[in-house]
Amino acid sequence: MIRCRDLSPFRLARFAASAALTYALLGAAAFAAEVTLRLHHFLGPESIAHQLLIEPWAARIEQASGGRIAIEIHPEMGLGGKATELVDQARDGTVDIVWTAAAYTPGAFPRAEVFTLPLLHEKGAAATNRAIAAVMESELQAEFAGLHPLLVHVHPGHALLLGNTPVDGLDDLSGLTLRPPGRGIGLFTVEALGAAPTKKRHPRLGRALERGDLDGVLMSLELARSLGVTGAAKSVVLFGDGRHFGTSLYLFLMNRERYQALPADLKSVIDDNSGLALAAEMGRAWEAAGADALAEARAGGAAIVMLTGAEEDRIRAALEAVIARWKTAVTEKGIDGAALVAAARAAIARHAEAAD
Repeated sequence: MIRCRDLSPFRLARFAASAALTYALLGAAAFAAEVTLRLHHFLGPESIAHQLLIEPWAARIEQASGGRIAIEIHPEMGLGGKATELVDQARDGTVDIVWTAAAYTPGAFPRAEVFTLPLLHEKGAAATNRAIAAVMESELQAEFAGLHPLLVHVHPGHALLLGNTPVDGLDDLSGLTLRPPGRGIGLFTVEALGAAPTKKRHPRLGRALERGDLDGVLMSLELARSLGVTGAAKSVVLFGDGRHFGTSLYLFLMNRERYQALPADLKSVIDDNSGLALAAEMGRAWEAAGADALAEARAGGAAIVMLTGAEEDRIRAALEAVIARWKTAVTEKGIDGAALVAAARAAIARHAEAAD
Protein backbone atom coordinates (compact mmCIF):
# COMPACT_ATOMS: atom_id res chain seq x y z
CA MET A 1 0.00 0.00 0.00
CA ILE A 2 1.34 3.47 -0.85
CA ARG A 3 1.79 5.63 2.21
CA CYS A 4 0.91 9.32 1.83
CA ARG A 5 3.84 11.28 3.30
CA ASP A 6 2.05 14.65 3.44
CA LEU A 7 -0.50 16.74 1.58
CA SER A 8 1.64 19.60 0.24
CA PRO A 9 1.14 20.14 -3.53
CA PHE A 10 4.74 19.29 -4.41
CA ARG A 11 4.88 16.08 -2.38
CA LEU A 12 1.35 15.14 -3.35
CA ALA A 13 2.43 15.25 -7.01
CA ARG A 14 5.35 12.97 -6.22
CA PHE A 15 3.04 10.68 -4.27
CA ALA A 16 0.67 10.48 -7.23
CA ALA A 17 3.49 9.57 -9.59
CA SER A 18 4.77 6.91 -7.21
CA ALA A 19 1.28 5.53 -6.75
CA ALA A 20 0.76 5.25 -10.50
CA LEU A 21 3.98 3.29 -10.86
CA THR A 22 3.13 0.97 -7.98
CA TYR A 23 -0.35 0.28 -9.29
CA ALA A 24 1.12 -0.51 -12.69
CA LEU A 25 3.50 -3.02 -11.10
CA LEU A 26 1.11 -4.61 -8.65
CA GLY A 27 -2.14 -4.37 -10.56
CA ALA A 28 -5.22 -5.53 -8.71
CA ALA A 29 -3.17 -6.64 -5.68
CA ALA A 30 -2.78 -2.99 -4.71
CA PHE A 31 -6.51 -2.84 -4.01
CA ALA A 32 -6.68 -5.94 -1.77
CA ALA A 33 -6.84 -4.07 1.56
CA GLU A 34 -9.99 -4.57 3.60
CA VAL A 35 -9.02 -1.99 6.23
CA THR A 36 -7.13 1.27 5.72
CA LEU A 37 -5.72 2.93 8.83
CA ARG A 38 -4.52 6.54 8.80
CA LEU A 39 -1.44 7.14 10.96
CA HIS A 40 -0.65 10.75 11.88
CA HIS A 41 2.42 12.26 13.56
CA PHE A 42 4.22 15.58 13.88
CA LEU A 43 7.77 14.75 12.78
CA GLY A 44 9.26 14.54 9.30
CA PRO A 45 10.01 11.39 7.29
CA GLU A 46 13.72 11.77 8.14
CA SER A 47 13.09 11.57 11.89
CA ILE A 48 14.21 8.66 14.04
CA ALA A 49 10.65 7.86 15.09
CA HIS A 50 9.50 7.69 11.47
CA GLN A 51 12.41 5.57 10.29
CA LEU A 52 12.90 3.27 13.29
CA LEU A 53 9.32 2.73 14.40
CA ILE A 54 6.53 4.07 12.22
CA GLU A 55 7.46 2.95 8.72
CA PRO A 56 8.81 -0.48 9.73
CA TRP A 57 5.77 -1.13 11.93
CA ALA A 58 3.37 -0.20 9.14
CA ALA A 59 5.20 -2.50 6.73
CA ARG A 60 5.00 -5.37 9.21
CA ILE A 61 1.27 -4.90 9.71
CA GLU A 62 0.65 -4.87 5.98
CA GLN A 63 2.80 -7.96 5.43
CA ALA A 64 1.47 -9.92 8.43
CA SER A 65 -2.11 -9.21 7.39
CA GLY A 66 -1.46 -10.42 3.87
CA GLY A 67 -2.31 -6.97 2.56
CA ARG A 68 -5.72 -6.92 4.26
CA ILE A 69 -4.62 -3.93 6.37
CA ALA A 70 -3.15 -0.88 4.67
CA ILE A 71 -1.46 1.90 6.63
CA GLU A 72 -1.40 5.47 5.31
CA ILE A 73 1.34 7.44 7.06
CA HIS A 74 0.88 11.20 7.29
CA PRO A 75 3.94 12.88 8.86
CA GLU A 76 4.44 16.58 9.62
CA MET A 77 0.77 16.99 10.68
CA GLY A 78 -0.24 16.30 7.09
CA LEU A 79 -3.87 15.71 8.07
CA GLY A 80 -4.12 19.06 9.81
CA GLY A 81 -4.28 20.30 13.37
CA LYS A 82 -1.49 20.86 15.86
CA ALA A 83 0.85 18.42 17.57
CA THR A 84 -0.91 19.22 20.84
CA GLU A 85 -4.12 17.80 19.34
CA LEU A 86 -2.81 14.39 18.26
CA VAL A 87 -4.00 12.46 21.31
CA ASP A 88 -7.48 13.90 20.94
CA GLN A 89 -7.45 13.10 17.21
CA ALA A 90 -6.86 9.44 18.06
CA ARG A 91 -9.35 9.44 20.90
CA ASP A 92 -12.22 10.97 18.91
CA GLY A 93 -11.49 8.97 15.74
CA THR A 94 -10.38 11.87 13.55
CA VAL A 95 -7.48 9.57 12.69
CA ASP A 96 -6.90 5.91 13.48
CA ILE A 97 -3.37 5.94 14.91
CA VAL A 98 -1.01 8.63 16.20
CA TRP A 99 2.56 8.81 17.43
CA THR A 100 3.34 11.78 19.63
CA ALA A 101 5.31 13.08 22.59
CA ALA A 102 3.52 13.10 25.93
CA ALA A 103 5.10 16.51 26.56
CA TYR A 104 2.56 17.99 24.12
CA THR A 105 -0.22 17.10 26.56
CA PRO A 106 1.36 17.94 29.93
CA GLY A 107 -0.48 16.46 32.88
CA ALA A 108 -2.65 14.17 30.73
CA PHE A 109 -0.71 10.99 31.58
CA PRO A 110 0.55 11.53 35.15
CA ARG A 111 0.75 7.82 35.98
CA ALA A 112 2.70 6.89 32.85
CA GLU A 113 5.13 9.77 33.27
CA VAL A 114 6.48 8.15 36.45
CA PHE A 115 8.78 6.22 34.10
CA THR A 116 10.45 9.45 32.99
CA LEU A 117 11.60 10.46 36.47
CA PRO A 118 15.35 10.81 36.98
CA LEU A 119 17.02 7.89 38.74
CA LEU A 120 14.22 5.46 37.78
CA HIS A 121 14.99 4.56 34.17
CA GLU A 122 18.71 3.91 34.57
CA LYS A 123 18.45 0.26 33.52
CA GLY A 124 18.00 1.44 29.93
CA ALA A 125 15.23 2.21 27.49
CA ALA A 126 14.52 -1.44 26.62
CA ALA A 127 13.93 -2.44 30.25
CA THR A 128 11.87 0.69 30.92
CA ASN A 129 9.73 0.15 27.82
CA ARG A 130 9.04 -3.45 28.79
CA ALA A 131 8.16 -2.34 32.30
CA ILE A 132 5.64 0.18 30.92
CA ALA A 133 4.03 -2.50 28.75
CA ALA A 134 3.90 -4.93 31.67
CA VAL A 135 2.02 -2.56 34.00
CA MET A 136 -0.18 -0.95 31.34
CA GLU A 137 -3.33 -2.85 32.32
CA SER A 138 -2.79 -2.83 36.08
CA GLU A 139 -1.45 0.67 36.68
CA LEU A 140 -1.85 2.93 33.63
CA GLN A 141 -4.93 1.96 31.61
CA ALA A 142 -7.20 4.54 33.30
CA GLU A 143 -5.28 7.31 31.53
CA PHE A 144 -5.92 5.86 28.08
CA ALA A 145 -9.72 5.99 27.88
CA GLY A 146 -10.86 5.69 24.27
CA LEU A 147 -7.37 4.63 23.21
CA HIS A 148 -5.63 1.35 22.49
CA PRO A 149 -1.91 1.76 23.32
CA LEU A 150 0.32 0.08 20.77
CA LEU A 151 3.52 1.25 22.42
CA VAL A 152 4.28 3.69 25.21
CA HIS A 153 8.02 4.20 25.27
CA VAL A 154 10.99 6.31 26.35
CA HIS A 155 14.30 7.25 24.79
CA PRO A 156 17.68 6.51 26.46
CA GLY A 157 17.53 9.73 28.45
CA HIS A 158 18.54 13.36 28.65
CA ALA A 159 22.12 14.54 28.51
CA LEU A 160 23.29 18.03 29.40
CA LEU A 161 24.75 19.69 26.28
CA LEU A 162 26.61 22.92 26.96
CA GLY A 163 27.77 25.72 24.74
CA ASN A 164 30.62 27.80 26.11
CA THR A 165 30.44 27.03 29.83
CA PRO A 166 32.23 23.92 31.10
CA VAL A 167 30.60 21.99 33.94
CA ASP A 168 32.43 19.60 36.24
CA GLY A 169 29.93 19.42 39.07
CA LEU A 170 26.76 20.70 40.69
CA ASP A 171 28.19 24.08 41.71
CA ASP A 172 29.04 24.90 38.08
CA LEU A 173 25.36 24.60 37.13
CA SER A 174 24.26 27.36 39.46
CA GLY A 175 22.96 30.37 37.56
CA LEU A 176 23.17 28.79 34.11
CA THR A 177 20.23 29.14 31.73
CA LEU A 178 19.12 25.78 30.35
CA ARG A 179 16.39 24.67 28.01
CA PRO A 180 14.37 21.99 29.83
CA PRO A 181 12.93 18.93 28.08
CA GLY A 182 9.33 20.05 28.40
CA ARG A 183 7.36 21.21 31.38
CA GLY A 184 6.65 19.23 34.52
CA ILE A 185 9.46 16.79 35.32
CA GLY A 186 11.87 18.39 32.84
CA LEU A 187 11.33 21.77 34.43
CA PHE A 188 11.68 20.29 37.93
CA THR A 189 14.99 18.74 36.89
CA VAL A 190 16.55 21.96 35.62
CA GLU A 191 15.52 23.79 38.79
CA ALA A 192 16.79 20.98 41.03
CA LEU A 193 20.20 21.30 39.37
CA GLY A 194 20.32 24.95 40.42
CA ALA A 195 19.94 26.29 36.90
CA ALA A 196 17.29 28.59 35.46
CA PRO A 197 14.94 27.29 32.75
CA THR A 198 14.87 29.54 29.72
CA LYS A 199 11.66 31.44 29.05
CA LYS A 200 12.40 31.71 25.32
CA ARG A 201 11.67 29.07 22.70
CA HIS A 202 15.06 29.32 20.90
CA PRO A 203 13.90 27.49 17.72
CA ARG A 204 17.52 27.32 16.51
CA LEU A 205 19.13 25.73 19.52
CA GLY A 206 22.54 25.14 17.97
CA ARG A 207 22.90 28.80 17.06
CA ALA A 208 21.66 29.86 20.51
CA LEU A 209 24.42 27.80 22.12
CA GLU A 210 27.09 29.15 19.80
CA ARG A 211 26.05 32.75 20.45
CA GLY A 212 25.76 32.28 24.20
CA ASP A 213 22.06 33.14 24.17
CA LEU A 214 21.59 29.88 26.02
CA ASP A 215 24.09 28.09 28.26
CA GLY A 216 22.86 24.59 27.59
CA VAL A 217 20.05 22.19 26.84
CA LEU A 218 18.82 19.07 28.56
CA MET A 219 17.68 16.65 25.86
CA SER A 220 18.30 13.26 24.32
CA LEU A 221 21.44 12.94 22.27
CA GLU A 222 19.68 11.51 19.23
CA LEU A 223 17.28 14.46 19.16
CA ALA A 224 20.15 16.88 19.74
CA ARG A 225 21.96 15.43 16.74
CA SER A 226 18.90 15.82 14.50
CA LEU A 227 18.55 19.47 15.58
CA GLY A 228 22.21 20.33 15.07
CA VAL A 229 22.85 20.76 18.79
CA THR A 230 25.62 18.18 19.16
CA GLY A 231 27.72 20.05 16.61
CA ALA A 232 27.39 23.28 18.60
CA ALA A 233 27.96 21.77 22.06
CA LYS A 234 31.43 22.12 23.53
CA SER A 235 30.70 19.49 26.17
CA VAL A 236 28.23 16.73 26.99
CA VAL A 237 27.59 15.89 30.64
CA LEU A 238 26.30 12.53 31.89
CA PHE A 239 26.49 10.48 35.05
CA GLY A 240 29.25 7.91 35.38
CA ASP A 241 28.81 4.90 33.09
CA GLY A 242 26.81 7.08 30.70
CA ARG A 243 23.60 7.27 32.73
CA HIS A 244 21.16 10.08 31.98
CA PHE A 245 19.17 12.82 33.73
CA GLY A 246 15.64 11.46 33.31
CA THR A 247 13.92 10.71 30.02
CA SER A 248 10.83 11.56 27.94
CA LEU A 249 7.65 9.64 27.16
CA TYR A 250 6.25 8.91 23.70
CA LEU A 251 2.84 7.53 22.76
CA PHE A 252 1.88 5.24 19.86
CA LEU A 253 -1.90 5.06 20.15
CA MET A 254 -4.83 3.64 18.20
CA ASN A 255 -8.47 4.64 18.48
CA ARG A 256 -10.04 1.98 20.74
CA GLU A 257 -13.29 1.63 18.79
CA ARG A 258 -11.38 1.25 15.54
CA TYR A 259 -9.26 -1.49 17.08
CA GLN A 260 -12.25 -3.29 18.60
CA ALA A 261 -14.12 -3.21 15.28
CA LEU A 262 -11.40 -5.24 13.54
CA PRO A 263 -12.02 -8.94 12.84
CA ALA A 264 -10.39 -11.19 15.44
CA ASP A 265 -7.59 -12.30 13.12
CA LEU A 266 -6.68 -8.71 12.25
CA LYS A 267 -6.73 -7.75 15.92
CA SER A 268 -4.20 -10.53 16.39
CA VAL A 269 -1.99 -8.96 13.73
CA ILE A 270 -2.01 -5.69 15.68
CA ASP A 271 -1.47 -7.49 19.00
CA ASP A 272 1.42 -9.58 17.68
CA ASN A 273 3.21 -6.39 16.61
CA SER A 274 2.77 -4.40 19.80
CA GLY A 275 3.35 -5.00 23.50
CA LEU A 276 6.47 -6.37 25.17
CA ALA A 277 8.40 -7.49 22.10
CA LEU A 278 7.98 -4.17 20.30
CA ALA A 279 8.79 -2.30 23.52
CA ALA A 280 12.13 -4.08 23.90
CA GLU A 281 12.99 -3.76 20.22
CA MET A 282 12.33 -0.03 20.14
CA GLY A 283 14.23 0.48 23.38
CA ARG A 284 17.30 -1.15 21.86
CA ALA A 285 16.90 0.84 18.63
CA TRP A 286 16.77 4.16 20.47
CA GLU A 287 19.70 3.14 22.68
CA ALA A 288 21.77 2.45 19.58
CA ALA A 289 20.79 5.81 18.09
CA GLY A 290 21.79 7.56 21.32
CA ALA A 291 25.16 5.78 21.38
CA ASP A 292 25.80 6.81 17.78
CA ALA A 293 24.96 10.44 18.61
CA LEU A 294 27.33 10.41 21.60
CA ALA A 295 30.12 8.98 19.44
CA GLU A 296 29.46 11.67 16.84
CA ALA A 297 29.65 14.41 19.49
CA ARG A 298 32.94 13.01 20.75
CA ALA A 299 34.35 12.75 17.23
CA GLY A 300 33.30 16.35 16.61
CA GLY A 301 35.46 17.56 19.49
CA ALA A 302 32.95 17.85 22.33
CA ALA A 303 34.31 17.00 25.77
CA ILE A 304 32.39 14.08 27.30
CA VAL A 305 32.13 14.68 31.06
CA MET A 306 31.10 11.74 33.25
CA LEU A 307 30.19 12.84 36.75
CA THR A 308 31.39 10.29 39.29
CA GLY A 309 32.18 10.05 42.96
CA ALA A 310 31.14 12.88 45.25
CA GLU A 311 29.79 15.06 42.43
CA GLU A 312 27.56 12.30 41.15
CA ASP A 313 26.29 11.71 44.69
CA ARG A 314 25.46 15.41 45.07
CA ILE A 315 23.53 15.56 41.81
CA ARG A 316 21.70 12.34 42.57
CA ALA A 317 20.65 13.82 45.90
CA ALA A 318 19.39 16.92 44.11
CA LEU A 319 17.41 14.78 41.69
CA GLU A 320 15.73 12.93 44.55
CA ALA A 321 14.00 16.26 45.15
CA VAL A 322 12.48 15.98 41.66
CA ILE A 323 10.90 12.66 42.60
CA ALA A 324 9.57 14.12 45.85
CA ARG A 325 8.16 17.15 44.04
CA TRP A 326 6.45 14.91 41.46
CA LYS A 327 4.93 12.74 44.18
CA THR A 328 3.43 15.83 45.79
CA ALA A 329 2.06 17.08 42.47
CA VAL A 330 0.29 13.82 41.56
CA THR A 331 -0.94 13.22 45.11
CA GLU A 332 -2.88 16.46 44.76
CA LYS A 333 -4.63 14.77 41.79
CA GLY A 334 -5.64 11.82 43.93
CA ILE A 335 -2.84 9.53 42.72
CA ASP A 336 -0.61 7.59 45.11
CA GLY A 337 2.71 8.82 43.79
CA ALA A 338 4.83 6.85 46.24
CA ALA A 339 3.14 3.58 45.27
CA LEU A 340 3.60 4.34 41.57
CA VAL A 341 7.31 5.07 42.01
CA ALA A 342 7.75 1.80 43.91
CA ALA A 343 5.82 -0.15 41.24
CA ALA A 344 7.78 1.46 38.41
CA ARG A 345 11.14 0.76 40.04
CA ALA A 346 10.20 -2.86 40.70
CA ALA A 347 8.95 -3.37 37.14
CA ILE A 348 12.07 -1.83 35.59
CA ALA A 349 14.36 -3.92 37.80
CA ARG A 350 12.41 -7.07 36.95
CA HIS A 351 12.62 -6.49 33.21
CA ALA A 352 16.26 -5.46 33.36
CA GLU A 353 17.03 -8.80 35.03
CA ALA A 354 14.99 -10.63 32.40
CA ALA A 355 17.11 -9.04 29.67
CA ASP A 356 20.41 -9.99 31.31
